[in-house]
Amino acid sequence: MESKILELKNTFYAFFQNKLEKLTQNSFILQKIDEIIFVFIGLTLLVSTFMESEKIGAFAIAVVILTVIKLFTKKGAKVVFTHWDAAILVYFVICFISTINSTLVSQSIHGFLKTVIYIFYYFCAVNYFQSNQNKIRYVFYFVAALCCIEGLIAIFQNFSGVEQISTWQDANYINPEDAIARAYGTLKPYNPNLLGGYLIAGLPFVSGAASLCLIKKQWKMFVLFTAAFLVCSLAVFLTGSRGAYLGLGAILAGAIIIVGLLLKTDFSHERTLKSIYNKAVAALIGLFALVLIAVPKVTKRLLSIFILRGDSSTSFRMNVYHSSWQMFCDNWILGIGAGNRTFREIYGLYMLTGYDALSTYSVPLEIAVEAGIFGLIAFVSFVVLFLIKSFKYILENAPERLAEKLIVASAILTVMGVFTHGMFDTIYFRPQVQFLFWTMIAMSSSLLVLKEDR
Repeated sequence: MESKILELKNTFYAFFQNKLEKLTQNSFILQKIDEIIFVFIGLTLLVSTFMESEKIGAFAIAVVILTVIKLFTKKGAKVVFTHWDAAILVYFVICFISTINSTLVSQSIHGFLKTVIYIFYYFCAVNYFQSNQNKIRYVFYFVAALCCIEGLIAIFQNFSGVEQISTWQDANYINPEDAIARAYGTLKPYNPNLLGGYLIAGLPFVSGAASLCLIKKQWKMFVLFTAAFLVCSLAVFLTGSRGAYLGLGAILAGAIIIVGLLLKTDFSHERTLKSIYNKAVAALIGLFALVLIAVPKVTKRLLSIFILRGDSSTSFRMNVYHSSWQMFCDNWILGIGAGNRTFREIYGLYMLTGYDALSTYSVPLEIAVEAGIFGLIAFVSFVVLFLIKSFKYILENAPERLAEKLIVASAILTVMGVFTHGMFDTIYFRPQVQFLFWTMIAMSSSLLVLKEDR
């Protein structure tokens, strides 16, 4: 059924492509449509570092509009879906149903439109990278540079004594000198948790860029991107975002596992590489232990996770979780509707006095509250199906596709890092994080789709 619908859609596009062939041949813009789409993908990622959330979406909308024009005009352009794409479409439909059935329809429509932009951007990015595989590594380099710049700014903010613009750390149980300055970079609205989430979504781009340079034996660039990874990792610690700390841990653990799997499948006879891998893992663990020992500010911030009610921030989240869970139980089938505007209005009926919130502070709980249990199942299905296919891909014995495997592996790390952080914060719903996330998934999906076609 799904293939028949796609075949019909692509036939529809082909009809217009034939009819508009002369127009395309005589139009410089239509001939360069792919290059223009690529520019707007880059602009979407660039402006995310300094523009307000509402303005970033305009560049993503341009990507969508240009892709629609491409499908109607460029010869051979077509749409291809995967199993995980089907799951995210189901999630999209459920979000729509939740929105129109919300008690606050107008507020929910505002939130739903953001979901429309993110998901349409994803499909358009997949469509672009399917026919422009050679551009993927440039996206890795570009995002790695953006993340490194944000990391350097965070380091500067920390050592220059950045002014605290909110009470972000409970100082009741620690000495004032042990409090982290909590850098927040240039992302708007200024928030250290947002910077932490952005860096967690961006770190797989940095490590992926370094890996691609390594296998191409571009040693200078490899050293440069490795240094960028260290800068960004340090910046994560300087944000003081405990969820980001956990996300960084998930990325590092995932990288260790994936590299071990690649060595086992593609380099099973390379004893030298295995020896280097073992030493690198030992060095990484040692470096992490050194940071914990040498930087008590970070250690105390990390250990504050386990104080629970003893830390005001953690206690606040626990109260929000309790109220949000009650919201879900009362709206478990269709949810309350999309967006933080809807959430805030309805949350007021459930919140404990003095614990106002804009979200649930947990991505799975937020999805369940907004779209109900079936929305959560659909979204989790998307993540699980994507991860299963990705792991199958990197476990194939195909050393000639090592570069492609590293790109897919980077997407796995993105999922692990973003959603580990997302268990305890909803920064994922910010456009700065979402566009990085969907761009990475799109690049990996384009490879997995082409692999199925081969």
